[in-house]
Amino acid sequence: MPAPRPLHSYPWRPTAQGGRARTPAFGTIDQLSEAWDAVLRSSPVNDHAHAHAHAHAHADRDAFESEREWAEWVRDYYRDVETYDWVDVADHWRGLESIFHRNRRRAIRRLLRQCQAQPPMLDAGCGTGLNLASLPAGSVGIDLNPRNVALVRQRLPLQRVVEGDIEDLPFADAEFGTVLCTEVLEHVPYPNKALAEFRRVLRPGGQLIGSVPARSLVWRLRFLSSTCPGDEPFHNEYVPTEVAEMLRDFDRVRIWNSALRFNVLFVARRDS
Repeated sequence: MPAPRPLHSYPWRPTAQGGRARTPAFGTIDQLSEAWDAVLRSSPVNDHAHAHAHAHAHADRDAFESEREWAEWVRDYYRDVETYDWVDVADHWRGLESIFHRNRRRAIRRLLRQCQAQPPMLDAGCGTGLNLASLPAGSVGIDLNPRNVALVRQRLPLQRVVEGDIEDLPFADAEFGTVLCTEVLEHVPYPNKALAEFRRVLRPGGQLIGSVPARSLVWRLRFLSSTCPGDEPFHNEYVPTEVAEMLRDFDRVRIWNSALRFNVLFVARRDS
């Protein structure tokens, strides 16, 4: 699989308020100038507001002292900073992205029916519950972000939601009949680790149903979105052959582009 595209990097530094913010530790003068066009965002955690300054500088894995540091930097953003609410954007008019998320929700519902997805079901990277709401009562969601977990517990009391990392799932082998993972793997430092975990927790005959962004000009225009975070550090894109390689350990794999070629969809079965 090709190396991920350039990232935005900001190592931690202490702030005057006693919190932690991120500032660039490398880059050209121009990059560092851009870096100080930071966006200050706040997110409630345990009823406290934590301010995060997000500086922008282009970097890749080589800019970090270790692979582990790079991966943890990516996870830190989605765990500690990101506040994007897919459900709010789908349920209210927030711009053109509302149409995208509404169509995405309809498409996943249709795909689950067509594939005759079987319970118990896991929504891996459930976010704020956009797709988990369409799964049978008693289904499980997992997300790295504690704010998402709290929000889903409030919105979907009949579902079970767990705080955790999809690269290291806290579930037993062969626990689920279906794993759903839509628009998540592009944000994961090691998607192959997550896919191996999905296969592990699937029962024989179980299905993985999901999608990732396709390599499309539309994703280069994400900065025009009124809701999508502009400081997001990691957003990969794929072509079907790359997805096929990632799913090589599964059986009976089906891969195709969405109608507008914004996404690559896939269904993969674990036969044994």
